[in-house]
Amino acid sequence: MAKELIYRLSNPGYTIYHRAALGGLAATVRAWGASKPQGIEAELQNDYVRLAWNDGLPDQEALRRILAASFKLTEDKMIELPGQGIRGDQADLRLAIHNGICGTFLQHPKMRPGEKEPRRIELKSADDETGEMFTYKAVNSFAHQKAQGTGLLEEKLKGNWPAFASIPQSVVPGAMSGALELEASPEEALLLLFLMTGCSIFLLRPRTYQEKAQYCVIVPDVINLNAYASAIQRIAAAGTTIKRFSNTYLGRVVGGAEEAALRFLIDLQADDIASERSVVGCLAIAMGKVSWDANQINRSFIFKLKGDYPEMAVFYAANQHLGKTKIIKSKKGDGYAIPSSPMPELVAANLAAERHWCANFKSLVSDKKDFQRMHYSLGGLKEMKEAIKDTDDQAIIRAFQEAWKRTMAALGERARRDGLDFSRLLEVERERMRNSILRAKTAEALASWFLRFCADATKGAALAAIREDAGRIQKFIFNQRNFGRFQNLCLFALVSYASDESNSASGGNR
Repeated sequence: MAKELIYRLSNPGYTIYHRAALGGLAATVRAWGASKPQGIEAELQNDYVRLAWNDGLPDQEALRRILAASFKLTEDKMIELPGQGIRGDQADLRLAIHNGICGTFLQHPKMRPGEKEPRRIELKSADDETGEMFTYKAVNSFAHQKAQGTGLLEEKLKGNWPAFASIPQSVVPGAMSGALELEASPEEALLLLFLMTGCSIFLLRPRTYQEKAQYCVIVPDVINLNAYASAIQRIAAAGTTIKRFSNTYLGRVVGGAEEAALRFLIDLQADDIASERSVVGCLAIAMGKVSWDANQINRSFIFKLKGDYPEMAVFYAANQHLGKTKIIKSKKGDGYAIPSSPMPELVAANLAAERHWCANFKSLVSDKKDFQRMHYSLGGLKEMKEAIKDTDDQAIIRAFQEAWKRTMAALGERARRDGLDFSRLLEVERERMRNSILRAKTAEALASWFLRFCADATKGAALAAIREDAGRIQKFIFNQRNFGRFQNLCLFALVSYASDESNSASGGNR
């Protein structure tokens, strides 16, 4: 063989972008199987990918064949990446990825020339007779099919590669070249073309950020090529044995970039073999319109996430039970998907920033209407409560909810005795408690209210939950450093309480 390229994960010059691109190349080689491009040899191992061709095949022609087998279009003129393993009948997932790619890697029309008017496509589940209409821009070709902007296929080179290649934004989205062009060796440029395949893209509908973020590109930190190639293809595959959250259009619509990253990591870990982890974390790159550039979509922020967090189970519960997406109609009658609950976004943002999982929860219930709407998420909130591992959190919530249960029982007795509306009494008392918790400005004030609330609920007797954890609770509630956490936990305990009867009446997660 005259030309041999070996890309190793252990290369000390590689960044997380190179490792993610190598994951994309590995997935593509895996998808080729026995149907490799003519004249191209390809080998995939856990720690490297090898490409080779003989001296009778010019380098440029070899590249054309590799690209033709790696970057395709469907009959409906959507982008198709064989390495991601999306089947022909998965139009909804392909739509999400197509729109995401066009808004990030290929946002400039010159990188994806196509039809001026958007096409419309109907998406519906197996249970729906009619679906919702969504739009996309059909493309005739896209940059990766011809290594556009890299200089690798310039005719003047007469079949050879240049000494150096350029790295355009279509290869690394949001990368700024500055006064000088970003350059790399031809071999490195070829590898980076597969970054688009190795990454996962989500559509953002944020509530907590001022930036108008629209997309999130997840760049995985790959450590095992075979495991990663297999995992991302299984994510796309339909199946009921393992729950997946990102293998549908609606599954790719999230509130925040952190939520997108953790959803992606959960799906990967569900398919990882214990002895063969595929990644050790990822970068989340949020992209959208920013104040200093109205012409294109830029990186609005970027941060690194670990592969796991102490309260990851709380996010998993929020994601599973409250991570649903609802569809609203635009003025033109087309569908527009938005998250139905802010909880997964909030918990994910907290975990990623190494904050307490419940930090800033009060911002979701500080408005009376938002507080009342939170009750419709009762079933999911209860599941989140059951997933909490921290013993201090468990003790506070358990004591609060025992006192609240007794308070509700007293309200029920009053309603029966005086012929009053129990639901109205409960609504008024719940609102009064919310205001009391929010008005507390210090740990001492909140602790005094909490102890009085518990004492009133038992008419002066000690709650069983407080007797069991008296030392822990007292130490926690009077510590000023715990004030914000204590306040958020009280509010969460108030909205997440559910007896079997109340949970059934509320309908659980809607």
